[in-house]
Amino acid sequence: MKKIVLMLLTVGVLIACQEKQPVRFTTSSPEISTYKKMIDDYEKADWSSWATMYSDTAKIYFNNWDKASTIAEIQKGHESMNENFSSYEFDKDQMVIEQNLDDDGETWVNFWSLWKGKLKANGKEIHIPVHLTAQFVDGKVVEEYGFWDNSEYVAELQAIEAAAAAAEEDAEDGE
Repeated sequence: MKKIVLMLLTVGVLIACQEKQPVRFTTSSPEISTYKKMIDDYEKADWSSWATMYSDTAKIYFNNWDKASTIAEIQKGHESMNENFSSYEFDKDQMVIEQNLDDDGETWVNFWSLWKGKLKANGKEIHIPVHLTAQFVDGKVVEEYGFWDNSEYVAELQAIEAAAAAAEEDAEDGE
């Protein structure tokens, strides 16, 4: 009986001493909650709250791999684009957010969704698939990459500008 108790105790100690493996993939975590809050702040244009999710030295790469932007530059770009829209949001039904712990022990949150916005000038709805991935350290984004295709948006702005120029020319010709 002593041998059985001693063997069970030994097995229990060995199991308890094994190093617990970190979760490599999840769809719920504090970092994911932070990223969802960032998306919500972006949609509300609550830039002061949105900026607090980034570290002071965050490197942000949107539609490139080589030139990092600052938080202030990214905010200015968002504001500049979004002022052309009467409304904009990410499609919650098309949203996927996951977290991965990579082989180097870095925590990355990946985000995919469909961005939708309605242009002020003509009411046209623009759809842009978006992928973002952000590295977190101590609960803050320290590096972020984002990729999307703005061509539909750019083409529509060019068409709006061309129509405005043509209308202005017609008005001048009619004088």
